Amino acid sequence: MANFHYIIAGLPDLVLDYEASGYDFESLYSHISSMSSPKERRCMQWLMFGLREENLNNHFYRASLKSPVKFIREYFTADLEIRNIQVAVVARKNSLDPTPYIIGNNEFSEQLRTSRANDFGVANISENAAELLKIMEIGNILDREQQLDLYRWQKANEICTFNYFDINVILSFLLKASIVKRWNMLDKKRGAVIFKQFVDEVKGSFKMEKNY
Repeated sequence: MANFHYIIAGLPDLVLDYEASGYDFESLYSHISSMSSPKERRCMQWLMFGLREENLNNHFYRASLKSPVKFIREYFTADLEIRNIQVAVVARKNSLDPTPYIIGNNEFSEQLRTSRANDFGVANISENAAELLKIMEIGNILDREQQLDLYRWQKANEICTFNYFDINVILSFLLKASIVKRWNMLDKKRGAVIFKQFVDEVKGSFKMEKNY
């Protein structure tokens, strides 16, 4: 915990270094991890584990939604909504039963399994459902994926609105850095735009903390 002021205050310079020398998420992650405690590294490892598609199952989400760490708990709650809505929409478009692919046993997931309403009956359950359903209407796959990642980005910012020097800020930073990495691999032009947003945001967001 004692290192958080130092780590967070140094993020703008760290990002600018990577901007000048070439963006490398693995090196960025390794640098932050090396300055963190074992407890914080476990949180970071959990986030990275949850960013791999093959690890996302009922067990993972149940554990994440019970996590004492705010970012883990709230981010993966949002991520589960995103993925369940994606599955439900794709299944409906292809006249398939979404039941085997929907994760969770709450009211939200049950509506996605059974409802025939245009909004799957989830608009009144989740304040995010309408926005996600609108994104899913985008025909171009890359445009749709970019909007979903920008949605994740905004969620990461919202979760940390009142956090300054703690693990939640580090996890939010790493989540957004992973999005930059993904788009650098998917589409260099879009990746460059998202990286600029990342750099500008980090410089602005952490300016106060650096001078704290």
